[in-house]
Amino acid sequence: MEISFEIPTPAHKAAVQTILEAAGAMENDAAFANLYLLRRKYGTELAFRQNMLLRRYTEGFRAGCYGFPLGCGDLKAAVACLQADARERGIGLRMTLLTEEMCALLEQVCPGAFSFTEAEGYDEYLYLREELAEMRGSRYHRKRNHMAQFWRQNPDGEIQPLIPENADLAVDVARQWLMARENPADPALQAEFSCICEAAAHMRALEMEGLLLYAEGKPIGMTMVSRIAGDVYDVHFEKVVPHQPHAWPVVANEMAKCLPHARYLNREEDLGESGMRAAKASYYPAMVRKKYIACERESSLC
Repeated sequence: MEISFEIPTPAHKAAVQTILEAAGAMENDAAFANLYLLRRKYGTELAFRQNMLLRRYTEGFRAGCYGFPLGCGDLKAAVACLQADARERGIGLRMTLLTEEMCALLEQVCPGAFSFTEAEGYDEYLYLREELAEMRGSRYHRKRNHMAQFWRQNPDGEIQPLIPENADLAVDVARQWLMARENPADPALQAEFSCICEAAAHMRALEMEGLLLYAEGKPIGMTMVSRIAGDVYDVHFEKVVPHQPHAWPVVANEMAKCLPHARYLNREEDLGESGMRAAKASYYPAMVRKKYIACERESSLC
């Protein structure tokens, strides 16, 4: 039962998107842009089998793991394929970043075959786009104050759509943000910046959108998003240059306004960092989805 896994390329976009739509995917790790942009970080490989998308990883946090099979095919058969592939590699089957719903489906088709543990720091935050676009009510009072202060200080400020022709400006904003970090050479920061550069270079192929926020005629904020499936979008990158603290909620608010067809914005995980967790909580998520790791029990077969 040999499976032909391949490193993702833009040529896989259409096939992956068809499956994500059928699956009603909402998870940021399923977004094609992430599969492609993070392929080196996680050693991501893809395979297609009977209307299912199979994923396996060889690097980083996900090394030795597989993704939950996505699609409208036979889940039990897909899991059996992954079990066979894992055995050929001399490892037990371990699937990472499963939602609670995925855990329940796996238990249903393979009862007792897997144990589940929480993937700490990988909860993902989903927001109602309409709430971020309007920011009404007392709970958004501080955000509205920040935005009002930004526009008062920058009466000439403006929003421009991010397109392939000006994507280099988004890279420049990200570079300024990076150089203001305590340790710009940190491998994780460098890896993220490389992803931003690649996303900017392949915006059209990855079907990414975004915006630039200007002040005094210069870009000082950027964001890049893509559609995961249906009406769910992933906010991949959001950066603001140093000394512009009031610009952060402006970027988030304006991007939400630019996506009228979206219902949810997935602003990804907090990575277990208290500061990031607090920042994400301050936008009041509609859902915080926990993620789990499923480990095959010894001598179990699906």
